[in-house]
Amino acid sequence: MPIAFRKVEGLGNDFVLLDRLDRSAVELARDIAWAQANASRVCDRRRGVGADGILIVGPGRGSAEASMTVVNFDGSRPEMCGNGLRCVAAYVGERRSIEAMTIDTDAGPRACQITARTGAEVSVRVDMGPAELLGAARPEAGGGREFVGVSMGNPHAVCFVGSDEDPEALARTLGSALELDPVYQPAKTNVEFARVQSPSAIELWVWERGVGITDACGTGACGTVVAAVEGGLVPAGTPVAVRLPGGVLHVTVPADPRVGVTMLGPARQAFSGVIDGSVSPSAAESS
Repeated sequence: MPIAFRKVEGLGNDFVLLDRLDRSAVELARDIAWAQANASRVCDRRRGVGADGILIVGPGRGSAEASMTVVNFDGSRPEMCGNGLRCVAAYVGERRSIEAMTIDTDAGPRACQITARTGAEVSVRVDMGPAELLGAARPEAGGGREFVGVSMGNPHAVCFVGSDEDPEALARTLGSALELDPVYQPAKTNVEFARVQSPSAIELWVWERGVGITDACGTGACGTVVAAVEGGLVPAGTPVAVRLPGGVLHVTVPADPRVGVTMLGPARQAFSGVIDGSVSPSAAESS
């Protein structure tokens, strides 16, 4: 049975979005189970639609306009995804004809505001919620480097590198082992290699848990700025341009990151289509 979808992206971090706003709780649970079982097939860039993951947009709880469930390429379910959240907010804004909304996530509700529309691109400001500093560690897979642990609702390990080191090369060569390092078990971790370019700019490469290298990571950008503020590398309370392979996110971290981190960045729908599958999501059995 054909499964309708929209292909969306935020700075090249791309997703297959499934609209399940009108589903019941039981149907939504079945849809999520289907996505987890079929993510690698759907997200395959040669034999499927091609994506970093699947976004399931469901009904909101309480006063929230919608909910977001994220399923990674490998079928795992992360607590939060900043780029995915902007994409969901842009979609819900179009679907409901609203500019401000609250989206439920597995990390809690997040307030979103559409700030501009330029053609197919939508700018979205997101209250990413409080950050939690988890302390520093020197995992075995890191080759003696120090990583600052930050939670943005999901775990991050941030390493700041010098001007003589290549953050891309480090992310590609060390990311997989660091994700699985015993220090970060059992939840695993996202891994960030960052270079501070100025008090208002950071270059960043991210190895995403359950995905690998991605063009952008919203929670990773936020966690990196939190760690940079904590280390005195950038000032608190002012926007920092985080330069990722896919483009720039603007992140503001207050002096106390527990108050809440703000992220501003784009979201875009690339195309829509149908997946020609023999099993529809709503017919799949929940696990």
